[in-house]
Amino acid sequence: MTTTPVSHSTPKGKEEEEKEEEEEKEKEEEEKEKEKEKVKKKAKEKEKKKEKKVEVVSCNVKQQYLFEGFNIDGKGPTELISSFSQWINEGLYKHHAKKRDKDDHYLANCSNLEFKQLDFVVASLKKKDWFYVMSQPNRCWTDEHVNVILYYLRKKLKQQSHSKYRYTTTNYFFKTYIDKASVVPEYEYKIVGIIKGFDIPAGLPWHLTDDVYVPVNFLETYEGKNKSYPFKVIHVTGIAQQASSSLDCALFVAAYAEFLSDGLQVPSNGIISETLRMRYVSLLWNYGILKARSVYVSNNEDPQRPRPKKAKFDENVVVTTID
Repeated sequence: MTTTPVSHSTPKGKEEEEKEEEEEKEKEEEEKEKEKEKVKKKAKEKEKKKEKKVEVVSCNVKQQYLFEGFNIDGKGPTELISSFSQWINEGLYKHHAKKRDKDDHYLANCSNLEFKQLDFVVASLKKKDWFYVMSQPNRCWTDEHVNVILYYLRKKLKQQSHSKYRYTTTNYFFKTYIDKASVVPEYEYKIVGIIKGFDIPAGLPWHLTDDVYVPVNFLETYEGKNKSYPFKVIHVTGIAQQASSSLDCALFVAAYAEFLSDGLQVPSNGIISETLRMRYVSLLWNYGILKARSVYVSNNEDPQRPRPKKAKFDENVVVTTID
């Protein structure tokens, strides 16, 4: 007779199995809870990163104009540049430098500003890319960048009512209006409006100023006076200039205008383009955020449109260009 062993559990063995099963379930529950906590923690970190704001230097001080406290021949806004650098580098693509100026240089949802837009009167900004292009070496400023700087130079004079030296600027399109006035009648009206202090925010009538600063794209156009250009031209040399291979033309146009508007001579050297870029862009960034945070609205400097008249040029006007 063959006996076959039959395995069977004692009551004690069943209790151990049940206990092990309970422990397994508890471990699984613990693992699930840990996973949930990790997911929650990641979500919180993500939200915290989104809400993270770079503190703005002197955010409790309302500036009357963009350059207040930081003249072009004085000490630069070091702390402000540091804060701006931290802000502008947040969320950049790894290969952002290889992208074109008009491309998005930031990861999804990282190019948005803290506010719906930043209002600079002659431009309303909705993306960080505008500041990115303005701040990076060998990036060409747009007409809009220059127009914003020129606007705040005009506004600076209006805030400095005690100044004996009176000046104004045009916008970046003024020379285009002159070049094409004979073809596009509307441009002739725009020229008249700007000369009279209309059609341009914070503008002054030219007859009330000592000088008018007009940015131009190509100085070669004015080499030698001819009938097409009724201005006498004087070329100025011996001053700091952009490096021949750089894209700093618009940057130096803004700097020349600011030096001259402050009654200063343009230095022969010592203008460092990278430092100058960071000065302008950090001041604009700071001013724009202060303005948005305080819900500050600029005085209505949008001029009324006068009845158009034909433009007349004074043959005795002297235009000084800078090489």
